[in-house]
Amino acid sequence: MKTKLLTLCLSLSMLMAMNGVAQDSKPGKSKAKKEMSEADASAKAAAKAETKAAKDAAKEGKKEAKEAKADVSAATDAAKQAAVNDRMAAARAAKAAKKAATDGATAAAATPDKAVKKADNAGLKDDKMSKSANASMPKMKEEKATPADYKAPVDPSQKGPNGEKVMTGPRGGKYYINKNGNKTYLSSVK
Repeated sequence: MKTKLLTLCLSLSMLMAMNGVAQDSKPGKSKAKKEMSEADASAKAAAKAETKAAKDAAKEGKKEAKEAKADVSAATDAAKQAAVNDRMAAARAAKAAKKAATDGATAAAATPDKAVKKADNAGLKDDKMSKSANASMPKMKEEKATPADYKAPVDPSQKGPNGEKVMTGPRGGKYYINKNGNKTYLSSVK
């Protein structure tokens, strides 16, 4: 039994020694591969960081260009609006002057009190007339519509197919109201 144990220990120690030698026989290649893969990974990470920085810079450039374009368009719109407002004010002033000139000619024939009121009213049209100017002017009365205003004229000489009243439309067409409550126009050809 001692011999068996001894041979077993010897064979195991040999296997261990050989196995250890086999591992150390090519240490340079594995280290080189490991160093290469680490270098590749760091190069890839650096390249990725550069592309990301370039994309971010491009985004910032686009954003700044968009803001500049918006500022330019806002300034252009403001200038256009100011030009329109100036033209409208000039047109209103010219209209008021023209009206004052025509009113001045008619005012000479009218009493001096009326001429003063008309001159005051001409200047207030741009400001949509104040309440005091409206109080001095006579107000128009509103008339309420009567049911007769809404009825179409009836043509008593004509009757519909079932004896309905024939009415004349706003453009002169003849129609009657059918049993469903809809207008049915009569043909102009007889």
